[in-house]
This record gives sequence, C-alpha cells and structure tokens, in this order.
Amino acid sequence: MIGSYCIHPLTLKWLVSLDQWNTPTWALIDFMGRMDRGSKLVRNAQGEQVVSAATVLIPASILSVTLADRIIDGDGIEHAIIALNPVYDFSFSHWEAAIA
Repeated sequence: MIGSYCIHPLTLKWLVSLDQWNTPTWALIDFMGRMDRGSKLVRNAQGEQVVSAATVLIPASILSVTLADRIIDGDGIEHAIIALNPVYDFSFSHWEAAIA
C-alpha cells in the first residue's frame, strides 16, 4: 500500500560502525520513499520538542534505520534524522522519519 506513495528517489546513509578513533563507516542504500517538506513539531530522542523541516516515509524493506543514520534527498543534501517512528497497520508497514 505505501509503495504507491513512494515516488522520491532517496538514499539512506547507514552508519555501519565506528572504528577505534570514532571515525564512522557508512553504507549507502538507495530506495524510493516519500519526502513531505513542511515544518512539524516532533519529540527527539531526549524528549525535547524540536521543529522538523520534512517528514520522510521509508519502506519496511529497510529494516535497520536508526537516529545515527542520515537521509540524502534527490538534490544531494544530507539531512539528520531527529525522530524515528515505526508505523503499523496490521503488521509493520513503514518508518516515519522526521529530518532536520
């Protein structure tokens, strides 16, 4: 169902690991998602209310999304994920990520 709404080519910059000097190792995962630009108040991981610049719908086929990951839009701009919520219909449907 969510697949018909996923019309934007996006890239997930997935944090694979940190080495002994805390230098991140990234993997790039291309997917079709939906980016709805518009301000929205969300709660971040610390429980504070922050303003999100856009909401991204990420399909359930990408299972391991975390707040440490980044989303790169079609223009090549990298966005930090500030809030992440799994969405359930009768089963796991998709991720809803608020980005800065």
